[in-house]
Amino acid sequence: MWKENVLDKLPKRGVYTLIIEVSKEKEIEIGALGRKNFAEGYYAYTGSALGNFSTNLQNRILRHLRKRGKKKHWHIDFLLADRDVRLETVVAVYTNHKRECQINKQIKKHLNAKILVPRFGASDCKQRCISHLLYLDKKDVSKEISRIHRKEVGKAVVVSFYG
Repeated sequence: MWKENVLDKLPKRGVYTLIIEVSKEKEIEIGALGRKNFAEGYYAYTGSALGNFSTNLQNRILRHLRKRGKKKHWHIDFLLADRDVRLETVVAVYTNHKRECQINKQIKKHLNAKILVPRFGASDCKQRCISHLLYLDKKDVSKEISRIHRKEVGKAVVVSFYG
């Protein structure tokens, strides 16, 4: 299991990609999107946290790690709350600008990722992304995602919670 102090390695604000494992194929209720099918495997979800204090990146990741005791506000909250889903790794980079669409598009392109749940995390996307949740063909993608973050924004930090 992880320790909270590993989050101190993360920048205070910036863009991040969560690498998520869904341990078995299942249908999950995703708020206003309704019930969606999730294939067993690994997913990348890209978002940003540009605020201060409670809305900073470290606190956003801490929120993503909690299974209970939080109001489900975002699509990702519904997915991560499921008992067969776990957040494996976070790749994050410091920035004061919204860059999640840029990172998301590069992950899709370079990792040949698939969109299984349209509009997930992108219902208000200004760059018309189809989804900010991408299905990956393999598990160990943190190095490739880190390279994408570095190329697009700057030096990335990788924090793994299991293994």
